[in-house]
Amino acid sequence: MKRTLTLASISISLLAAPALAQSSGWYGDVGYQFFEVDESGVEADLGNITGHVGYNITPNLAVEGEAGFGVKDEDVTVAGTTAEVGLNYLVGAYGRVQAPISPNLTVFARAGLVNAELEADGGAIGSFSDSETGAGYGVGGEFSFDGVNGIRADYTRYDIEDLEADAFMVAYSRKF
Repeated sequence: MKRTLTLASISISLLAAPALAQSSGWYGDVGYQFFEVDESGVEADLGNITGHVGYNITPNLAVEGEAGFGVKDEDVTVAGTTAEVGLNYLVGAYGRVQAPISPNLTVFARAGLVNAELEADGGAIGSFSDSETGAGYGVGGEFSFDGVNGIRADYTRYDIEDLEADAFMVAYSRKF
């Protein structure tokens, strides 16, 4: 009898875990971000691994944090000098307004404050890095396969001092 009750308790706990995960309000994602930079007339296509952790305050309002680091740099030539340009890091905090279209599909708009550091390495002429703070804003959507796991796609515009960038992201998402 004791063994049956223990097995029943474990079974109920395992069955209830996904339901609890869906109702907590926490979510996260990680994916690849295509980052198109335009700084002082210099253009570069970079790649980042970026993730978000957020909390749904209501079905229509959330807050989320963002963190990313560069994984694809690009060689850029300016005035006859070639330098390798890359993103060291990007962090941000956003407010997010969202509209559940169906139980599996949500669209959103977000705006927030971001800080990013770009680095250029010109070999013989040395290297340079600059960290700046500014605004980030964009739109996107999430599709849930099973109520917990899904995919996120978004576009974000970064206006950070002299740096302007457009970023497109595709990510695996999960509700906790």
